[in-house]
Amino acid sequence: MKRTFFLLFIASCLVFAQGNAIFKVTDFPDNELCPRVSPDGKRLAYVDLKFNGTFPIANIRIATADGQNSMLATTGQGPQIDNQYPTWFPNGAQVAYERLVPIAPGTQTYEIWSVPFNSSNGTRLVQNNYNFSIMPDVSVNGDVVFVTSGNLTSPFPGYPMTRYGDVPPPASAMGNFMIAVQPTGQSVVLNTIPGLYPRWSPDGKLIAYSAWNPTTGWDIFVANYDMEKGVTNFRQITSEPGDEFAPAWSPDGKWIAFAYARPASSSPVNIFVINIFDGTRIQETLEPNSIITMPDWAKTADGKEYIYCCSNMDGDFDIYRLVPLLGNTSSSSTSSQSAPAPGGTIITPQQQQQKKNAGKVRVIVLNTSSDKKADISQGFASKVAQKLVEWNDDIFVSSVINGSDSGEPHVYYANDNFKKLANDIALFLDGLINNDVLYSETEYSFFPAEPLSSSPYKLNNVDILVEAPAN
Repeated sequence: MKRTFFLLFIASCLVFAQGNAIFKVTDFPDNELCPRVSPDGKRLAYVDLKFNGTFPIANIRIATADGQNSMLATTGQGPQIDNQYPTWFPNGAQVAYERLVPIAPGTQTYEIWSVPFNSSNGTRLVQNNYNFSIMPDVSVNGDVVFVTSGNLTSPFPGYPMTRYGDVPPPASAMGNFMIAVQPTGQSVVLNTIPGLYPRWSPDGKLIAYSAWNPTTGWDIFVANYDMEKGVTNFRQITSEPGDEFAPAWSPDGKWIAFAYARPASSSPVNIFVINIFDGTRIQETLEPNSIITMPDWAKTADGKEYIYCCSNMDGDFDIYRLVPLLGNTSSSSTSSQSAPAPGGTIITPQQQQQKKNAGKVRVIVLNTSSDKKADISQGFASKVAQKLVEWNDDIFVSSVINGSDSGEPHVYYANDNFKKLANDIALFLDGLINNDVLYSETEYSFFPAEPLSSSPYKLNNVDILVEAPAN
């Protein structure tokens, strides 16, 4: 049996078993960044970033919400193509994005453009009257305004290409402000706020954004908005040391997910959520050595809620999604009342998982495809995990992660208490493959299950381990 055992894999599994299970949605050789789900929950827009030497080649791709059937939505000419930061129109038929455009020989700037999701013919949406305009976000009303970022001096070097991989530089390097503009393209400044990453609340009455605090760094703020008064009633939602940025609203408008970089920590960036009314904070991910950033909290067409994000935990950046630890928020009504000062109860992911998954069987799914870059391998292990969760409510998948390139399927059980379920899982997966529900080229079968002690994986935090290769 061809196997290679990595200590790094063990460490990753243990980390994820303590936090929230995170599932890979895209797995291409390029970098996939900045996910945004359409209002109807059917489609996923994201950035496809590669490099032509030192120049970025960034375009917007549109896929189904599970990351499949991806197609290019933007194109460009020249050595440097930079189309990034997609956001959907309320009707789900059009995507706004920032685009690098030439304005004079040797001079370029960023403008806001739009494109139908099924076409690559982009059109300018917001005429740039400042040095550059980036990070568009469309109000749920669609006929009100865009909120975007601009700069009266000059863009700080390289930031539009690298902002997904790290926290923003200090405000002293930026001079940015947010502007509200008419969607017809008239750059009418209705109000200005220093900050980045503007995001409309689901009801279109609040703006969440990141602003610089000289004491604590980047923090999340919320403000009210209406057409006559503009942006008012600013309040700070986070105040922890470190940098909190890239806010994203929950569907009920009560919670905000954000990327958080602790100061002087080995954990570069992870996803947290905060209740804007009582200050409750929940840590959603616990990746100690990689970046998990740019959250988008969305409800898919099947009624399920996920926090989409991008991460370099597998080398390059891919799109992932996780189920929020606080559960489905759709049963609560949207409210736009003022948020209190930061504070409240901090709920650890361990406490949340213990409560949510008490008594469930802990399962880890390992991608052991012999060629993980092959089309057939992309997302296969995540599909296996999803099928297991749908099949049996007693199963909790704590992690989906790459393993060795054995190309062999196996189901292992920690002790005899889980032997029957492990064999049931093996037969269930063989049935899915034999009936082409899960397409795989592997010539082996999952059944029968084997004791975990016979595997090369010495784990204490798993009841059943599934090796799921597609080839």
